[in-house]
Amino acid sequence: MIRSSTRRTFLKHGALAGAGLLMAGNSSADAGRRFPSERRELRDEKTGARLWQMTAAEAMQHHFYFTNPSWPDDQRELYFVSYRTGFPNLFTAAEATGEITQLTARADINPFSPTVTRDGRRLYFSARDCVVEVDRETLRERVVAKFDGAKLGNCSLNAAGTRLAIGVRLPKCCRLALVELASGQTRFLVEKAEVGHIQFCPADDNILEYSGTPGARIWTIRADGTGDRNLYPQQPGEWIVHESWLGDGSEIIFTHWPRALRAISRDGSRVRTIAAFNTWHQSSDRSGRWIVGDTNHPDIGLQLVNARTGERRTLCHPRATNRGTQWKFTEPAKGAGIDTSIIRGDLPELDRPPRPGDPASVYGPQWSHPHPAFSPDGRRVAFTSDRNGWSQVYVVECEQ
Repeated sequence: MIRSSTRRTFLKHGALAGAGLLMAGNSSADAGRRFPSERRELRDEKTGARLWQMTAAEAMQHHFYFTNPSWPDDQRELYFVSYRTGFPNLFTAAEATGEITQLTARADINPFSPTVTRDGRRLYFSARDCVVEVDRETLRERVVAKFDGAKLGNCSLNAAGTRLAIGVRLPKCCRLALVELASGQTRFLVEKAEVGHIQFCPADDNILEYSGTPGARIWTIRADGTGDRNLYPQQPGEWIVHESWLGDGSEIIFTHWPRALRAISRDGSRVRTIAAFNTWHQSSDRSGRWIVGDTNHPDIGLQLVNARTGERRTLCHPRATNRGTQWKFTEPAKGAGIDTSIIRGDLPELDRPPRPGDPASVYGPQWSHPHPAFSPDGRRVAFTSDRNGWSQVYVVECEQ
């Protein structure tokens, strides 16, 4: 068992080089370093599901945020973030052998920002006020966009891998930025009090969805900046959160916390309740037939849900700590805004007891949440669990 009491003193990096294509704050010395497989097979004690613990180092680890892929289309490797070097960096675990490869060696990556192209050739992440591209083969980095003085959210790619959308947090507002990756040309589509959870529609690169304030959560906008629309006008007291596209994007699925898993059509004309239970974070497979969601208060395990009928079963029990004081309630904390822990990139080892007015304390450290997400073929689900003290990456077989 990995015990939280064994947390070591993290490495302190010295002067970090940066020039040309490499940003200040980057040290390429360890990029490409290999680690022996840490994979081990397990069985869920209650469901009997077959699963693998993919990481075991005494450090925080988590797969990519559930709205972004953690595998390329060919599933040759699983991408994750690990703090084993002292700072969050990008790693892969090979499908065939479990061998782990370090892809970056930096001190400034926003740990829940990374994403990857469908062919696995390029990865993107935000670091301080920059968006950075990594070539998977050479591990060379280049800055594709810079937003002076801003804090950046997670990166979302269109299906073709030619455009990237990102939330840009400035002192007095937030913006949704669209970056043309070939040229680096950047434009802002919208400016508001809150912009987060940005995702391209899987089947239409010209449509994006994003989250606004807790009282007006789900928005869609066209890539040319037109058609900005609050897709789901909320009723007083409704807590709507954790939206993502269903399958090809005909609907957006979302949590009506803590009551139900719901969906709304892309044009906003139809809202339906898929299943009435305490789903928390959920995502669908590419076919749109199946949804997987974690649960909280109470934690009843990962739920595999038929998107059409709402029938569901327990896939496995992550046994994560699911931290965050707010989730015990049925309405969001007043004035807390969105969870900024996915934007600012704080080290989880610096986590402190809840502080008044701190959204990260209210909503909980993200590495303590399972965030389940399907593999491209829909046969496996990646999730994170800190059941043994350190958060680790797991994969569970998904027999539908």
